[in-house]
This record gives sequence, structure tokens and C-alpha cells, in this order.
Amino acid sequence: MLVDAFLELLNLWVLVAALVGIVAGIIIGAIPGLGPTMAIALLIPVTFSMEPIPAIILLLGVYQGAIFGGSISAVLLNVPGTPSSAATAIDGFAMARRGEGGRALRFALYASVFGNIFSCLVLMALAEPLARFALDFGPAEMAMLMLFALLVIVLFGGGSRLDALIMVLVGACAGIVGLDPISGTPRFTFGSFAFENGFQLIPVLIGLFAMSEVLLQAFDREPLVGDAEVPPLKSSVVRFVELWRMRVTLLLSSLIGTFVGILPGIGSTVPAFMSYNLARSRSADAAQFGKGAPEGVAAPEAANNAVTGGALVPTLALGIPGDAVTAVILGAFMLHGLAPGPFLFRDHGLEVYAIFEALLLSSIPTVILGLLFFRVAIHVTRIQPRHLLPAITILAIFGAFSVNNSLFDVWVMLGAGVLGFLFRRAGFPLPPLLIGLILGAPFEQSLRQALLTSGGGYGIFVGSPITIGLVALIGLSLAISLTLSLRKPRT
Repeated sequence: MLVDAFLELLNLWVLVAALVGIVAGIIIGAIPGLGPTMAIALLIPVTFSMEPIPAIILLLGVYQGAIFGGSISAVLLNVPGTPSSAATAIDGFAMARRGEGGRALRFALYASVFGNIFSCLVLMALAEPLARFALDFGPAEMAMLMLFALLVIVLFGGGSRLDALIMVLVGACAGIVGLDPISGTPRFTFGSFAFENGFQLIPVLIGLFAMSEVLLQAFDREPLVGDAEVPPLKSSVVRFVELWRMRVTLLLSSLIGTFVGILPGIGSTVPAFMSYNLARSRSADAAQFGKGAPEGVAAPEAANNAVTGGALVPTLALGIPGDAVTAVILGAFMLHGLAPGPFLFRDHGLEVYAIFEALLLSSIPTVILGLLFFRVAIHVTRIQPRHLLPAITILAIFGAFSVNNSLFDVWVMLGAGVLGFLFRRAGFPLPPLLIGLILGAPFEQSLRQALLTSGGGYGIFVGSPITIGLVALIGLSLAISLTLSLRKPRT
């Protein structure tokens, strides 16, 4: 299987897709205000005419490149290109101010590649066994699994739990618009035939993450990037022995990023700060952290790049997105006929392992392109996102229309954009809404199928070892969340 999958990669278009994706991702990540979620949502319609393997590799290249690209503006300008790069800025910018910006970027690049390789190996080891295990899941098991995923998003996704709960419920309500999956009765269609198919995922994604960003930038008159001078990037080298000294930090950070990434909805910002704090607590020279410690750059970068592979484990094996970006990538898989879930490896194993190997091997061009990009990095980070708004708007409209050649999808995209803008202005997080939208309808269907099977008895949800284990995980999650809340200092 692995050899056959590798042979699928010996294709010019696959190589071009990988290179274009990585370059585009680095540039997008380096521009503060943009990010991989918006970029991938806009690019999904562009991949309609592509074969599945190069299409997915292109999008994953953007994902991988953007996570590293966010560290560039974090180091040079103290403005994280992506939220997960905020921890990198602490020591990265301090190194840049004393003339070591080039070294900081190299530490970030090498740590990013290490985290990516580690998480890819974990992805290849865990995803298929987990998918095979999930083949034994019935409706009750799937319902409890999705309930656990939604609960984790609400409890540990960061920010207000009430805000996250509201967003999950809003997404779930939007997801059940259309025909009832059991009886076929129209729901919330207001007599309109257009609503009977529900809201298509791609237009909603484009609206929530691209159009809402356009509106935010249009109403925000403060530039994200100022005119502060940045010391020139001097010629610098990071020796292998320096990386070898921080090998334990890189390994622990990659472990944290990978396994936190597997948990639904947490994202890459939390493991980045967890890894930074762990590296500081373990360091013999902890006083240097915050003043330009190379380990303070490497630890969060290894962690937030390791999230890439970790978040893909539940996305591909169970159909449950690990974060907002993988929720968008899940939509891309579905669009190309590769429905994530327990049957993915059985029906499309060759394509999936080709994508895994491409994600692993893409570390080589990432290093080369990253080193080349440093020469022009400062100029790219100065680009104001508002200058790109017309192009983003045009891509959003054409992308939404091209899904079904339907103006209704364009209106859905615009409506989702306005709602996303209002929610973001009010401080509500969008990832819980998106994951609620994706999981809401399957959760309802599994729940009702389980109740129909049991004749309305709730004992079916504790009737097998798997459901009992999931109920125990739900209880443990609630207990941990309550404990953390009680320990939090009151203000």
C-alpha cells in the first residue's frame, strides 16, 4: 500500500500542487490578519477540476505553510500572523531586536518541520487503526462520540464556555435545516424548495471565514502592521548541535501539539503556550525566556505545527474535525468524494496514504522554500490585508456560485459572512459554530436511530463497553472543567 501510494506522488501536478500550496501558505501566514482557514475556504472551489490527490495536497500545503508563516511576522514585527504564533513572538521578537531575527526564523523553521514530521508519523500510525475500531460503532456509539466531541469544544476550546455553547447550538440549528433524515419531512424551509437541501458546507465556510474577514477589515480603520523599523536579517546559521541540545524540548512540544490536536476544537494556540511554559519550567536558564531564548521560539513552533497531523486523526478516521482548519479540509475531502469517517481507509486507502506521504515529504520543500523566503519576508509582512479585499470578495462570490452554479449559494455565503462578521465583532468564536454545523445533523440522526432501535429506551447509551467508556470520558471532562474553574483565581 505504501509503495503504491508513493507511486501516486510521482506526478508533475502533485509536485506543483505541493509547492504552490506551501508557498501560498507561507505568504498567507506571514500577512497578519489572514490565515489558513480563510485561504483554504477560498481555494476549495479552485480545486473542483483537479484530481483528489493533488487537490488535497494543495490545501494541506497551504495549511502547513501558513502555520509556519505566522511565525515570520511574529518574529520580525511582534504581530503574530496566526493566533498560534503569539507564543513565538515573545522570544522571537526579542531575538530580532538584538539583531538575531535570522536565527530566530531558522529555529522556528526547523522546529516547525520537526513538529510536522512527528505528527505525520503519529497520523499514519493511529488514523487507520482508529477508523477500523470505529467500524464497530452503531448509532448509540456514534451519538455519544459526537456528544463528547461537542462537549470538549465547549469546555476546553478556550474563551467563554457560554459563548462556545451558544455557537455550537447556532451551528447545530443551521445544520438541521432541510429534510428530516428519518421521516423526510421539510424543516425550517419556510415553504422554499431551495432550503430543502439544507445549507451547503462550502458556501457557509467561505462566508464565515472569508467574507466575514472582508467586512472586519473594511470596518477596521487601524492598520494591522505599522511602520516600525525592523533590524535587517543578518546572515546567520543554526548549527545542528544547537538543535540537538533542545531535542527533548522539541520532542515534548511535538507530543503536546499532536495529542492536544487530536482533541476536537482546541486548535493550535493552546498547545503552543503549553509547550512554551513547559520549556521555560524545564530550562536551566529560565530567566532568559522572554528576553530572546531560542527554546522559547522552537517549543511553540514545534507544538503548533504538530497540531496539523494530530487534528487530522479524528477528522479522517471519525469524521470529527480537530479544529477549524481541519473542518474546512473535511469539506474538501467530501467535495472530492473522499468522505471522512470509518469507511475512508477501506474505500480510498490508496489516496489517503498518498496524501499522508505527501504531507510527510513536504517537509523537504518547506525547509528550502522557507530559507529562500526569508530574503523577502519583511516586504511580505508589510502587506496590508485590506489591499487584498477586492480579490478576496471576487473569489468568495465565484467560489460560492461554482459549488452548484446556484445564486442561492451566493446568498447563503453572503448571509454567513454577515453573521460571521457580527459574531466576531461581538466576541463570539466561529470554530464552535462550524463544528456544530458539521456534527449537528449526524448527531441528531445517530441519536434518533439509537432511540428507534431501543424502542425509546435510554439504556442503549450505556449498553456496550464503548458507550460506557464514552460516558466515562464525558464525566471526566466535566469533572476536569469544573476543577479548573474552581482553581481559577476570582477577579
